[in-house]
Amino acid sequence: MAQDIKLLKLADQGIVAGRVYSWIGPWVSLGKFQKPEDVLASSIPYVIRPTGGKAVLHGHDVTVGLAVPLAAIHCSSRDVKKAYRSVCRPLIEALNGCGMEASLAEDTEHLHRGDRTADCFAFNSANDIVDIYTGKKVCGCALLMTQSALLIQASIPIGQPLINPKFAIRGASDYAAPQWDLSGLAVHLDEVLRYNFSNVSAG
Repeated sequence: MAQDIKLLKLADQGIVAGRVYSWIGPWVSLGKFQKPEDVLASSIPYVIRPTGGKAVLHGHDVTVGLAVPLAAIHCSSRDVKKAYRSVCRPLIEALNGCGMEASLAEDTEHLHRGDRTADCFAFNSANDIVDIYTGKKVCGCALLMTQSALLIQASIPIGQPLINPKFAIRGASDYAAPQWDLSGLAVHLDEVLRYNFSNVSAG
């Protein structure tokens, strides 16, 4: 999480910055407004993200931290929805390049699907990234904005959970990971960012 904050600081200086990383063993990340005692179903290790959103079970996923100056997407700190979508679209392009058929839910027929619980993957809103055919959420995203930049933290499952999600998060959903080629994600993301933005630093 601290490394992602460093990305945001770079974006505050006008640099588009990103990184792709994974987790060792099962962990839960909580949105900054969530309370562990209200969300966790067991004593699983957890961390609190700087971004908002709901709880995510990690260990079977790849995580992307992506920070962009607001000036690069022609947004102000008041343009939350526009800024979020502007940064999600390059991520979607990278996922599509890896063989995933993904889109914002608002661009499909799959809107407002699932149950509103503490689990990020239990519910789809119009702003979520979903499989265009099944409507299943394929990428959980959370946002943090400053006056000059934004940070998105995205969790993308690559296999079945290491533990039953219901043992980790109260109200967790069952989940089937999408089929896609993880090996090309960092390359595709770097290409998409360099195509859409100048002054890119990717790690």
